[in-house]
Formats: sequence, structure tokens, C-alpha cells
Amino acid sequence: MRSLPFSRHTAAMDSDAAELSSITTVVSDLAQRVASVADRRGVDPDDPIVARLHEIERSLVTAQRRLRDVARALD
Repeated sequence: MRSLPFSRHTAAMDSDAAELSSITTVVSDLAQRVASVADRRGVDPDDPIVARLHEIERSLVTAQRRLRDVARALD
């Protein structure tokens, strides 16, 4: 089986990097939006949802960091 020419392989990697960058931006936006909801709900100290929202925010921030690391590995 023939391997892809270098230029086609590089183009595919550039496309992957661009897609990962876009996904990272979306995940970052989601983390900020979840944090905003948690902040709005945080005025009620008895609201059980706030802790869950903060947990989701932390997970999204972790996902963002991992996506950024993967994108850097493509360089």
C-alpha cells in the first residue's frame, strides 16, 4: 500500500489542528457558561445544583487543557 505524499499528510494534520482548536474554543465557552450559571445560582447557599455545576466546569476546563495538549502534540 502506498503512503500518502507528505503534502497531503501535512494538510490533514493542519486540518486536525484547526478542528481541535475549534473544539477547544467551544469547550472553553461551555465552561464559562456553566460557571456563569453556577455563579447566578450561588446566591442561594442551599442550592444543591451549584456543586454539580462547579464539578462540570472543572471537567470542561480539564477537557480544554487536554485538547490544547493534543493540538500542541500535532505541531
